[in-house]
Amino acid sequence: MNRNVSIVVVILVLVVIAGYLVWLRSKVTPVVSPKAEQQVQVTPTPTAVASPSATPKAKEATGSTKLKSATSSSTGK
Repeated sequence: MNRNVSIVVVILVLVVIAGYLVWLRSKVTPVVSPKAEQQVQVTPTPTAVASPSATPKAKEATGSTKLKSATSSSTGK
């Protein structure tokens, strides 16, 4: 055989063997991809802020309303 042909054959055999070993390695040990770390997002809890619109509206006593006071005659039986 010609010397150049034998060199090409040897190189092709080495490439085929290297390809086989790479394929065999991928079958034996699967490629481990880096796992993305789970990021936990911490959301701040809303704080209650006192504002005039947040307070309950209570009826204010005015002079037109008559308040009854407790007397001893109405409470004692």
